[in-house]
Amino acid sequence: MAPGERPGAAARGSATDGAAARKTPAGGSGLQSSQRFAWYVGLALMAALEVIDWPVAIVIGVGHEIGHRARPRAVRELAGGIEAAG
Repeated sequence: MAPGERPGAAARGSATDGAAARKTPAGGSGLQSSQRFAWYVGLALMAALEVIDWPVAIVIGVGHEIGHRARPRAVRELAGGIEAAG
């Protein structure tokens, strides 16, 4: 990031930007989706091995997914407020 450049400006840059080209349609990178998949597999494995009860695993998984989906929206709203104030 260049001095004086806003944090999200690079992602909105040219079409040849490498970071923008690696984004998936859902807005996350491939690495993040594979890490999320591994997290859910680990959660399912713990439930299958009865380390945690399956209802607890479901609640944890749903809560994690809601948090993951809400985070980008909250960051966009925060950035919009900062831009409006500045």
